[in-house]
Amino acid sequence: MRKIYSILIAIVLTGLQFNAWSQCNNCGSQFPTTTQSTTSSSFTTVSTCMYGGEYAVFNVTSGQTYTWQTCGNTAFDTQLTLQQGTGCAGADLAYNDDGCGTQSTITWTATFTGNVSIWVSQYNCTSN
Repeated sequence: MRKIYSILIAIVLTGLQFNAWSQCNNCGSQFPTTTQSTTSSSFTTVSTCMYGGEYAVFNVTSGQTYTWQTCGNTAFDTQLTLQQGTGCAGADLAYNDDGCGTQSTITWTATFTGNVSIWVSQYNCTSN
């Protein structure tokens, strides 16, 4: 009898669908086209016009804390993905969806000195 219940449970669980959301990577274009850096302890505006599917590249220094956000600045529901390196082939470092309403924010302390890419996506991991 236990074997029958185990088989039935396995069949039921196989038929269930679960959606899990994670990092977005649309492999769009870099904007702005230059690598950004800041030594400021206050927020620095990089762009007021980024679309879902675009990314920006930043120089980071190990031990420094950085914050990226779209809070109050976009007309669409954003998602942010932080990746090591440039382009769309780096390791995922952080992700946020709806950290400030339907907008996103990532605060991250650099564990290396080099480049990171911050991807902007429109919910649900789409370009616009």
